[in-house]
Amino acid sequence: MSTAREKAKTIVGDLISTLDKKGIRVLAVDFDQTLIKIHSGGVWKDSTDNLAKHVRPCMKDLLEAALQREMIVCIVTFHSQPWIIRELLKKLLKKDSEKIYVQANTIEFRERHNYEYLGKEAHITAVLTEVYNREKVIIKPHEIVLFDDDRDNVDTALKFGHWAFQIKEDVSYQTFEEYSQMLALQDKPPGAKGKTKNGHVRIQKKKGSCLRWKEKLEN
Repeated sequence: MSTAREKAKTIVGDLISTLDKKGIRVLAVDFDQTLIKIHSGGVWKDSTDNLAKHVRPCMKDLLEAALQREMIVCIVTFHSQPWIIRELLKKLLKKDSEKIYVQANTIEFRERHNYEYLGKEAHITAVLTEVYNREKVIIKPHEIVLFDDDRDNVDTALKFGHWAFQIKEDVSYQTFEEYSQMLALQDKPPGAKGKTKNGHVRIQKKKGSCLRWKEKLEN
């Protein structure tokens, strides 16, 4: 393994360790413009081999490291073809892909929610229900982190008490280092009630990343 590859793996491992220290048990990742660089338009008509060319290496490594740490990993997306996503994940992660939950915008899902969504909350809730049914595990809001390119989805996740990162076009392993540094400064998600060590919710916003936080005094 090259030095650069070893460094990349270390950075991803450090981020997963930081998430673990924060008590985060669920890694929720968007699909379009997050796991993959492009927007599929909700329907992919080409081969999964060609789709795999658009996967971000840093995001693939993040999924792999989270699974190795035995986190609950899920893809939450407005893409309508879960079978395409599962086939892609199998190409990326082999048998480990079977551990990943996929909640896409299938016709059944859209009809069940009357085509109305509040960020990715309906998707996350569906995954948590499946987790409970399978494993009898209850997940609390602050035990979830969302990676998503859409600012509104990230803001909604924060309001629901999750951790959340807005994924920018230039996301990289360096970005993951910034995420680890930001998380180290926080005791709770920005939307969670209660004060941090200094009595503030401090949000650092750096170019090309990051948590959609802004500094505000807690009551």
